[in-house]
Amino acid sequence: MIVLFKVASGATGLAQRCLDEATKYSLERKTFGVPIAMHQAVSFMLADMEIGVQNSRAAWMRAAWEVDQNGPRKTFLSSIAKCYAADFANKAAADAVQIFGGNGYNSEYPVEKLMRDAKVFQIYEGTSQIQRLIIARNLIQDAK
Repeated sequence: MIVLFKVASGATGLAQRCLDEATKYSLERKTFGVPIAMHQAVSFMLADMEIGVQNSRAAWMRAAWEVDQNGPRKTFLSSIAKCYAADFANKAAADAVQIFGGNGYNSEYPVEKLMRDAKVFQIYEGTSQIQRLIIARNLIQDAK
């Protein structure tokens, strides 16, 4: 379970990099005479990426605190952090590629590799489906 929040922190870092790259690119790339960041569809994607990064960061930090305290919910919270951050890293990478458009598949831009790298977070140290199973079992046990 200690490894889970470390995986979550790595996924959060990848999501942050996706946001940073997408923000920079969206301010440089222009359509209709304005940066694409000024278009509502792109700006909403950036906003959602920021929300997800902040939530991922809060989740793994909460799990790390619980582990440091040797709290009873350390496995539960670590699974939540790992599952959420891993899934969000994949969404952030897909959104970054979308913002980059055709350049998102070009190896000259970093988001192409970030998208490939994001997938491992959903697999490493227990898939997101396994984390959901752990979370559900804890919820059911607590409800009894």
